[in-house]
Amino acid sequence: MTVVLKQLYQRFNQLRGRRIFIVPTRFGFAYVVFLILILLGAINYSNSLGHVLCFLLGSLGLVAMLHTYRNLAKIELKQAHAKAVFYGQDINFKLIFDNPSSHDNYQIEVSSKQNTHRSWNPFKMFKGYDNPQMINQLKPQQTTQINYLLPAQQRGLYALGRVRIASVFPLGLYSTWSYFKNNVTALVYPKPEGSLPLPNTTQQGKNFTSKHIKGLDDFSGFNRYRTGDPIHAIAWKSVAKDNVLRTKQFTSPQGGHLMLEWQAVAQIKSLEERLSQLCIWILQAEASEITYGLRLPNSVINFGHGEIHRHRCLAALALYE
Repeated sequence: MTVVLKQLYQRFNQLRGRRIFIVPTRFGFAYVVFLILILLGAINYSNSLGHVLCFLLGSLGLVAMLHTYRNLAKIELKQAHAKAVFYGQDINFKLIFDNPSSHDNYQIEVSSKQNTHRSWNPFKMFKGYDNPQMINQLKPQQTTQINYLLPAQQRGLYALGRVRIASVFPLGLYSTWSYFKNNVTALVYPKPEGSLPLPNTTQQGKNFTSKHIKGLDDFSGFNRYRTGDPIHAIAWKSVAKDNVLRTKQFTSPQGGHLMLEWQAVAQIKSLEERLSQLCIWILQAEASEITYGLRLPNSVINFGHGEIHRHRCLAALALYE
């Protein structure tokens, strides 16, 4: 029985649609006062043209209300996502809006609110929507992507929060708005800064070893040809000497293995400064093509290299508590 009632309630919500709020603006209230003055003057002087003008402008206000409401009625937020950034940078949330209606939508302001805690003060619900961005036009039956920028004000998971769209189109007599709830977050890495040098062989001992791997940089000798070896690697000049197929071998230098330890930054008192120092070490090790790992008090990441490994290490720093 409960499941059936829940399904009926969901269908009712779909039919009812999203809530659209609409109130007169200050200009709208002034417009009403102006109509009242015209009406009083027309009644006082028995002026028929004054009555016609009053009711004509009143009808225009009612039509403007309909178009203001319709400007937001069908818009939907289809998708939102963002890539990880470092603390201090702007988070670029990519918002995709859909306009399934058959008419254009104009002058739509997009903003968000991270703190959605309820308050006893009803007027606080209208505050806290920052970083407004204007969409000039949403074309009918099309999706539109916008880049919504928010400053990364804290390390860790940063929530997009509740998204609000608002508009005063077409005449500015009414203000209408609606909300989109979501669970979209972006990962904010620590700020990469610090004065300590990257640990080296004298500081890490056996944790740092240099070696060479197969690559395309330095010539290291010949090997006998084996089935499957690339043809372009065959040393054709040596074939002319003894009719033996050989392939050229090359090596590329690899930086070595480096474990970035939490104890290595123990001299730094501030937690955020420790994480920032480890963050810049990770970036330096990645740029130096060093195979590195990360050891924190609550987790250990084994040796690795590359974009995925870099993200794992930085994410561990971002989510460290």
